[in-house]
Amino acid sequence: MSLIPQAGPATVSSVKSALIGMIGSFILFAAYLAVPPIGIFSGILAPFPAAFNRLIHGRMPAFIVTLGATALTTALFGLFAGCIYLGMCAVTGIFMPELLARRYSGSRTIYWTTAANLAVLFSGVLLYSASSGINLQQLISAEITSSMNQAAAIYEKSGVKGEELDLVKQTMKTVSDLLVRLYPALITIIFAIMAGCNLALLKKAATVFQLNLNVGEFITFRNPDLLVWVLISSGFSMLLPSPLVTTPALNILLLVALMYFVQGMAIVSVLISRQSISGVLRIVLYIMLLVQPYLAVLVAGIGLCDLWLDFRTPKTQENL
Repeated sequence: MSLIPQAGPATVSSVKSALIGMIGSFILFAAYLAVPPIGIFSGILAPFPAAFNRLIHGRMPAFIVTLGATALTTALFGLFAGCIYLGMCAVTGIFMPELLARRYSGSRTIYWTTAANLAVLFSGVLLYSASSGINLQQLISAEITSSMNQAAAIYEKSGVKGEELDLVKQTMKTVSDLLVRLYPALITIIFAIMAGCNLALLKKAATVFQLNLNVGEFITFRNPDLLVWVLISSGFSMLLPSPLVTTPALNILLLVALMYFVQGMAIVSVLISRQSISGVLRIVLYIMLLVQPYLAVLVAGIGLCDLWLDFRTPKTQENL
């Protein structure tokens, strides 16, 4: 059931839209496979054509986009790449618009879409581990270590030697150990970013096509007040000597910090909207806030302090 009345179960326009969406989704995901560091941005948006078709034309075009792009990816890049596409894009491309069609809010849609993606990934990991007999924890650790060693080798070939090379290798080892501990939180963050980016595009499409979605405004986003106790508990848990406690606590701490960063970005958006700043400068400022670690920590801190200070309410001056 689409959000726009249809004259029949399958129209020429819906089939055309599905075919265009299938090709577009495949191109976005193929760019991710071809150029992973840069293409990750296109890979995140690969589910959008299916989600768009679901809202505009109904379920069948969305299935055509997803299955067709999966078939194209499998044919050109192999079965494993096809499985990756299906695992990454099917839930966001099909499940997310179903939630929106049922009037879920934006934050609930992101939460349940991310949870569904993690459930599918976890199920796939269990099946693969059981059928192959491979310990995936060891496999992931080996892959991360191998990637760090390759990066160190690139530095060595570029002419880095002596103490500088030793420092690079030590840094790579530290990063490798940290990634092995943090990969559950990092995967969750990637799925949440994917859900958020596609939701933002769907909201834009809803405005153009006059769809009645219950997404809400980003500037009103606020975490539950009780979340601060999760932050405090995970922070104090980091002081314990057991890795069985500190590793989960570190992952939880990172996820909670992300949620407060999102709240901080909502506050920053409100503050920027009150100023006469050009669109270009706003984009530059947002990019700096996203890519600069120290500014990101500051934004997360603003989101946390909003629990007590309420930055979004305009302060009125009293006449004395």
